[in-house]
Amino acid sequence: MSNEENKMGRRQSLFLAVLGVGSASALALGGCKGNSGSSGGGTQAAAGTGCDTPIDEDSKSKRRTFQYVEKAADAAKNCGACAQFLAGKYGSCGGCGLFSGPVKTEGGCLAFAPKAAGAPAKP
Repeated sequence: MSNEENKMGRRQSLFLAVLGVGSASALALGGCKGNSGSSGGGTQAAAGTGCDTPIDEDSKSKRRTFQYVEKAADAAKNCGACAQFLAGKYGSCGGCGLFSGPVKTEGGCLAFAPKAAGAPAKP
């Protein structure tokens, strides 16, 4: 195995380990969620069908792992140009195939994968 192949293997292993630890942490903390200032009987969870749709803890953890931001540093690698982008899934915001909740077209993350040339947007 060449040195470069070994480096890629270690990088991928580290990424998967971090993803696993983040997911396990989210699951472990899932039962310990505090009331984040909402009053009422759970109406906030039902509210929002667009960009204001609440995001669950597992999705928040995945967003941190993939370093999702609402405005991509490189406009050519934004969510709207990604193969994982689900246009219109949350009204004016789209969705992502890697985590739940709304994402902005101009957002971005580490998992960017360009759409195939001429590929239609996923519904």
